Amino acid sequence: MYRDDFDRTDFCKRLGKTIAKHAWTLHSFVLMTTHYHLLVEVDQDTLQPGMHMLNSQYAQVFNRRWARKGHLKGGPYGARRIEGEPQFLRCVRYIALNPVEAGLCKHPAEWPWGSYRGAAGYDEGFAFVTNELVWDSLHEDRKRAQQLLRVLVEPS
Repeated sequence: MYRDDFDRTDFCKRLGKTIAKHAWTLHSFVLMTTHYHLLVEVDQDTLQPGMHMLNSQYAQVFNRRWARKGHLKGGPYGARRIEGEPQFLRCVRYIALNPVEAGLCKHPAEWPWGSYRGAAGYDEGFAFVTNELVWDSLHEDRKRAQQLLRVLVEPS
């Protein structure tokens, strides 16, 4: 789905536009090599058109660039409702650790194509990610919340 950083950058630009157009709130995300994960808050009637916009436009550009045809993924996107703060934080952790589990990096803060670095305070992060709910779920003080997120996510 992504062959290089140009592809990843293009996808992130399209993700930012999709978030703005459909009034989504993105709490966490990661781009892998063959797929991506989003922890997004949406009005029910905006998920399908937003995902269509994001995936179809990206696929068209990717296919032109790499002289290929067809879908980039074997099937439609999957979506699950998050119920409560514990499940929300498990999702944030899962998304942050996905590149480590896949062998793309040794430490979650090493992977630049996700929201973890910004949420954990390693850098400014992506402008289209809203970290407040992640931080508020951990502590009222942002710096302390970032420390607690590192404890939650990073291997000892």
